[in-house]
Amino acid sequence: MGESYEDLKQVLSTNEALAIICYNKHRHQGLVSCARISEMTKVPINKVKESCAKLEELKVIKIHRTGYDAEVEILDQEDSHTRHIIDEVIWENKAEYGKIYKKLITAELFEYINEGK
Repeated sequence: MGESYEDLKQVLSTNEALAIICYNKHRHQGLVSCARISEMTKVPINKVKESCAKLEELKVIKIHRTGYDAEVEILDQEDSHTRHIIDEVIWENKAEYGKIYKKLITAELFEYINEGK
């Protein structure tokens, strides 16, 4: 558990990984679009994809490539150890996670308002 645990916590603590986790928990859906996360959180898509690649190496997510974009499936439902680490990372980074959540909610609100026009 030692080195891989610390590696996983370090990768999950990045803004891009927190955005993936937050979007997945907020939307309660299986697949998460990297482009959508990038658009809503204003994080460059290349950074999101880099984090996804690292998380796939650590067997936290599975990437489904769809042309230029990629959709991410979080595998925490299958592994209680990974789910525990994700919860721990959210707690330790609650301020940054809250900022990301606020960005997601704000982006959805603007989309909703613009659809009504």
